[in-house]
Amino acid sequence: MNTDPSVKPFRNYPLNWLRVIFMDWDRTQLFVSFVILGLIALSPLFVGSPYYLGIIVMTTLYAFIGVSWNIVAGFAGQLLIAHIIFLAIGAYTTVVLYMRLGISPWIGLLISGVFAAALGVMISVITLRYGLKADYFALFTIALMVALKTLFLKWQYVGSASGIGLRLNNPSWDKMIFYTKPPYLYIALMLATIGVIIQYRIYRSKMGRYFVAIREDESAAAALGVNTSLYKTLAVVIGATMAGIGGGFYAMYITFIEPPQVFDLGVNVEIVMAAPIIGGLGSLAGPILGAIVNKPLADLVRGFLSAERSGSSLIVYGSFLILVILFMPRGLAGVLHTVYLKLRHRWMDNR
Repeated sequence: MNTDPSVKPFRNYPLNWLRVIFMDWDRTQLFVSFVILGLIALSPLFVGSPYYLGIIVMTTLYAFIGVSWNIVAGFAGQLLIAHIIFLAIGAYTTVVLYMRLGISPWIGLLISGVFAAALGVMISVITLRYGLKADYFALFTIALMVALKTLFLKWQYVGSASGIGLRLNNPSWDKMIFYTKPPYLYIALMLATIGVIIQYRIYRSKMGRYFVAIREDESAAAALGVNTSLYKTLAVVIGATMAGIGGGFYAMYITFIEPPQVFDLGVNVEIVMAAPIIGGLGSLAGPILGAIVNKPLADLVRGFLSAERSGSSLIVYGSFLILVILFMPRGLAGVLHTVYLKLRHRWMDNR
């Protein structure tokens, strides 16, 4: 029998591991996010319907895109309302490279991220040069979305108003074209997992602290020596890169894109903004928690109200988002945080 007090019993290791996680709110959120993604990974074992698997694929993609916007708007406080322009650029880049030049979609995803990042740099340079902040920054991004939509409607090389689609012959991993949903799901899960890790590492880093400082009070952050222009640009570029990659996958999954589909504020709210808002903007678990509510709810509302008067589904969906903003300003992550604090306080009392 080992009597050395410095050696802890093996049976205490799981307890110590859980203590490390649950004594820190950020680690708890990361753990919750991974648990949800793990359950999503197991869903093909229990869900056989292609329709429901399709919803799960889009839910996972919404989570990844939501993470990209959460970094820009939630961490750095930049009102990049038309974040969908990066998704659109990524979608068109991947499809055009594949259909026109025969470049693999896997490479196309990376190039899409580069192109979206370049657009993010351009936006940052222009808005910083002319001092556009808050509402004016948001209006600039919306105006840019409208301009890009008009450009793509007229641009013959990318399909103009008719859009551009994929040829679905000879599906394979090389082409990122499949006849079944699970492969798409696992690609989306890979993106979401990488996104969650990137988001966590950024939030816990010096850069993340600078982002939050800029969000809370940009003038005070600048007075303390933070290069606000640099870090605002970094936030936009990181979010744009992730959204561009997500847009490339979105195009490969949907198999057809057109300007009204990817340059639209309504679609922007559903794909980009709703998950972080419902889940809790600025929180680590918010985009994941919000996505598992947002996409199924959107499809449920459309399913029940599709035969009703035009626009009724948008009214119900919009009303739900308004209620979330009014009565759950911190989102589902805020509710989870309240429960977490109570359980942690109780556990500390019982020690």
